[in-house]
Amino acid sequence: METKEFQPKAFYRKLDSLLAKIGKASAKDLNMLVLDELTQSFGADLKIRSGCLYRRRGMSYEKVKEAVVDAGEPWPLSIPRSDQAIALAVEHKSYIYSDSVSPPWGANSVAVVLGEENQFLMVFRLGAGWERELLELCLNSVRNTLNYIRSTRSFGVVFQEAYEIQKSLLPKQDPVFDGYDISGRSMAAELVGGDLYDYHMFDSKMIGLAIGDASGHGLPAALMARDVITGLRMGVERELKISALFAKLNRVINGSFLSSRFISLVYGELEQNGTFVYVNAGHNAPFLIMESDVQRLTVGGTILGPIADTTFKRGFAFLNVGDVLAFYTDGLVEREDAKGEPFGGERLIEFVRKERNGTAFSIVEKLFTEVYKYGSSEKWRDDATAIIVKRVK
Repeated sequence: METKEFQPKAFYRKLDSLLAKIGKASAKDLNMLVLDELTQSFGADLKIRSGCLYRRRGMSYEKVKEAVVDAGEPWPLSIPRSDQAIALAVEHKSYIYSDSVSPPWGANSVAVVLGEENQFLMVFRLGAGWERELLELCLNSVRNTLNYIRSTRSFGVVFQEAYEIQKSLLPKQDPVFDGYDISGRSMAAELVGGDLYDYHMFDSKMIGLAIGDASGHGLPAALMARDVITGLRMGVERELKISALFAKLNRVINGSFLSSRFISLVYGELEQNGTFVYVNAGHNAPFLIMESDVQRLTVGGTILGPIADTTFKRGFAFLNVGDVLAFYTDGLVEREDAKGEPFGGERLIEFVRKERNGTAFSIVEKLFTEVYKYGSSEKWRDDATAIIVKRVK
């Protein structure tokens, strides 16, 4: 049977939905929710046959709840904390068991520890065809989000302070770059958001442009966006090559523990002669809208964070006089009308074509107004960001 190719962006969106559910659940329901969602909703993706939640009591982990897709051997009612399989899970935070270790619940399985001092243990039995990278991406992201939410609920978070920090990192004004008209805007769905955009003026001959979308909304996503903006600026200042810069950012995000640990990002460097060198790390492809054609800027790699040793390729484009380069995030193209139809990339392209004779600022402002009305003028459900770059001479 042909194996279905892994689609990072599609899986990212599905996992993002789960992380959003985790953020809204009550503290007592968090682990139960995750057990059921991973077993039922992600069972086919992760090859999960069944799962079981344990809670640490004294010198053992006691069974709390199980979730079954394919019935098999009964789950152990109690597992000693001294068991070798438990020790491996505690040491690595999540552990996939193959032939080398046979845990009490059976080999070909994965376990993840959760909570303060490893209070909970979640175990899943796996079917044939599971993929290590996919399991690690999902389980580590969920574990980090659960632990983060418990931490912030325990100690409290001053969101206004986070808002001020994020606001200080976003561009205060549009850049002036001879021969080009550039404008950007970001709208958070909550007080703080996970979208980012940034400019870096190297000199009169070159400018850096960035746009990104961190998983989820609210404070965890905002912290990720802050870290990425800071990392980008530091890398640019140190004159890192664009591929090396992305590799460095990816390793930093992969090692992070204060967020859900993945983000899509496009960063490119535009020369005054029209040459644009970029890397697209799993983000919505920017559109280069020309007189009679459209180029989608897709070259780069997967999203930042899940895999530490990912490599990234450079892409190239060229802006002629009159061309418009449009960067955007999901919040714009995925906003739905009353019938549930998303605004979509094609509508965005047609809108920019229609408004291309206006200033970059007016295109951005009118675009947000158009998309807001398209969604029946209801509250933004996702962070939305756009940058418009016009070559004028």
